[in-house]
Amino acid sequence: MIIVGAGAHGLSLAYHLTREGFNDIKIIEMKRIGFGSSSRNASRFRYHFFSKENITYAKKAIPYLIQHVKELRLNSLLYFTGYLWILRDEEQISIQKKLDSMWKAEGIGGEFRDCSEFEFLKSEGLCYYAPQDGAFHHDYVIYSYYLEIKDKARLIIDEVEKINFKGGKVAGIKLVKGGELNDDVVVMTAGAWSGRLMTNSGINVPIFPEKKEIFITEDVSFRVRPLVIDTSNKVYFSQTLKGEIIGGTETPRPYGFLPFTNSFQELSRFLRAIRETVKGIEGIGILRGWSGYYEMTPDSSHIMGYDNEWPEGLYIDAGYSGHGMMFAPYSGKLMAELILNGKVPPEMRPYLPTRFKEKKLIAESLVI
Repeated sequence: MIIVGAGAHGLSLAYHLTREGFNDIKIIEMKRIGFGSSSRNASRFRYHFFSKENITYAKKAIPYLIQHVKELRLNSLLYFTGYLWILRDEEQISIQKKLDSMWKAEGIGGEFRDCSEFEFLKSEGLCYYAPQDGAFHHDYVIYSYYLEIKDKARLIIDEVEKINFKGGKVAGIKLVKGGELNDDVVVMTAGAWSGRLMTNSGINVPIFPEKKEIFITEDVSFRVRPLVIDTSNKVYFSQTLKGEIIGGTETPRPYGFLPFTNSFQELSRFLRAIRETVKGIEGIGILRGWSGYYEMTPDSSHIMGYDNEWPEGLYIDAGYSGHGMMFAPYSGKLMAELILNGKVPPEMRPYLPTRFKEKKLIAESLVI
């Protein structure tokens, strides 16, 4: 088997395969372990999605994550922080009431609370708090997987040019530097690059990169436990256990592989928003920042499995649209089950790539 991409999903798949005794694995990575979105995120987990499909998936994936990280070698520092939405106008309150009704029906409801109950907030008015959500350290999950599989799977640092097919079946891959590798199974887990690599191989999968920026401040006394979501200012933020305020901006951008850089405009937007929202940090400065890609799909939901019209032996697990890290452990488990047993797990069915031509899109239309 060839796995394309050594991020969280590729490594999770390899980890779950090796646990079942399958060790004939080659992992192709163009730069380094976790080079893409797996190491360029804020490492949060949540149940509170905007579609029933993703809520149902999260209700399986998050408990698995919480239990699973206890089995890994490195401590991922998982803890419950909650998510906190600041509701600044009647339209946002109306939307949140509809979401609250759906979430309560799914058993994951939160509560409307006066923002003044959160002592760190300058904001007045109504907030919505969901205590079930939380944070963890992504790198410790990624490297735990690598430590488990490094002597069982072969890691190749090279770039995939295309997937080779012969007689309606997978034949292997063509590498940019290392010639060709022959195999009858290829699994695409290359995150934001997955759509381009599939297109280069003659397979149309709608996955597009969208650049996002994250910033982290100098440390202050701990006060911001939940992840705060401020839709009006298009920012989100929380605080690390070291006291740094970490978060990002949600400025819409055209899809594309834009450079991994940070802009002064986004830095200023983030810094202004947190200074206006959090008490006692008026003079705080930015310590560092980074950027990465959301791997977006037309319905902001991931793509798993295969299409019967594809060459036999071709699979995909990508397109997570900003929630890939939290789902990686469970998705790797499901993909391993599919490949080893040949049966599509029920949890995977809404996410098959066939949904786009069948016009069965997931209604994950609201975004932070």
